[in-house]
Amino acid sequence: MTEKLVPFVRGPRRPDPTRMREFAATARKLLDERETTAETVSALLRETPRSQWRELAEREELRSSGALDQLAREAATRMKESPAESLEVAQLALDISARIPSDSYPPLVVAQTRAHAWKDYARALCCLARYDEAFSALDRADRELEPFGSVAHDQAMLLLYRAIALQHVRRFEEAESLLTRAADIFRDHGDDALHAKCVLAYGNLLVRRGNHRGARELLLPLLGSVDPEGEATAITALAWCDIALDNPTTALNRFAEAKQRWTMLGRPIDAMRTQYGAGAALLRLARLDDAIARLTEARRALLGFTLVEEAGLAGLELIEALLMQDRASEAKRLASRIVQEFVAANLNRRAVAALAYLNEIIGSTEATPEIVRSVTSYVVALRDDPTREFSLIN
Repeated sequence: MTEKLVPFVRGPRRPDPTRMREFAATARKLLDERETTAETVSALLRETPRSQWRELAEREELRSSGALDQLAREAATRMKESPAESLEVAQLALDISARIPSDSYPPLVVAQTRAHAWKDYARALCCLARYDEAFSALDRADRELEPFGSVAHDQAMLLLYRAIALQHVRRFEEAESLLTRAADIFRDHGDDALHAKCVLAYGNLLVRRGNHRGARELLLPLLGSVDPEGEATAITALAWCDIALDNPTTALNRFAEAKQRWTMLGRPIDAMRTQYGAGAALLRLARLDDAIARLTEARRALLGFTLVEEAGLAGLELIEALLMQDRASEAKRLASRIVQEFVAANLNRRAVAALAYLNEIIGSTEATPEIVRSVTSYVVALRDDPTREFSLIN
């Protein structure tokens, strides 16, 4: 006779008092470290020459989770203003994380500390378009967390930043899959802020794929429900969607709002990018003098930030406006400068060739605003497909 099977019922599980005390002690220690080391870290970065930052890893007082938390904030602050500085701060944090004694915290906390250092390093690498190195850094972060079974939230953060990097190398299907997984985990953990970041990242993915209507439908509901940075990001993306969907007046208003928000957040590069977008919107409204003034300002500032490609794209919009005012000689000089800038910055040779072609035909009857737009679309497309062949047909 077969024994009757009955469901296994687990009774109420009582927490282990010893483990609870250890957990509470660790939490207090981490909180104390954050409070006591934040100013120390900031002061050391201010007072130490940048060329000597990595030497700070030898200082005992920085070998703590609290110091690494502050370094992560410092790296994030610099990420949009000086990606190279952000990378150096992230490298310092990585060096320190490797020097933290394994018995300083419970093994899980040590693993999380080191994984987050690798994650921040990967984010800084992405800002510099060093994507292969960023993927390797995220692999290292994954390996730090592998031995532990209760780190789903940490792993979801790695999925999010890996998905963002994948977008830049045109691996959209993989990025979409990872964003979906990460969003589900953040929702299950009740983390609305990071769930919203996943939605924003997916909206940007749709923009990159040219699905501007889908991006708009996804991003509009986020307005008023995300943090200030997320709000500014969504408004900026929506403004570019408006341009693509032939709503330049709406785009102009959104760019103005986005500029105000980025300025309040202390993000000058992002604020200047909205000036480039506003110039593009003014061009589509045939407000040529205003467009030329705005695009000239944006181009000058973007070059000052060494953002040569974006400055070149602003310059192409400016060339189009100049041609519409029959100022072909000025347009030709500008096209020649952009070619020189792209060559000096060692940018994609196909982009240089397309710009050189544009430079050659400006001044002839063949040069039209439509050809300029074709070249602009091609240079933008090269970001996702570096081997794409140039064609005047969009």
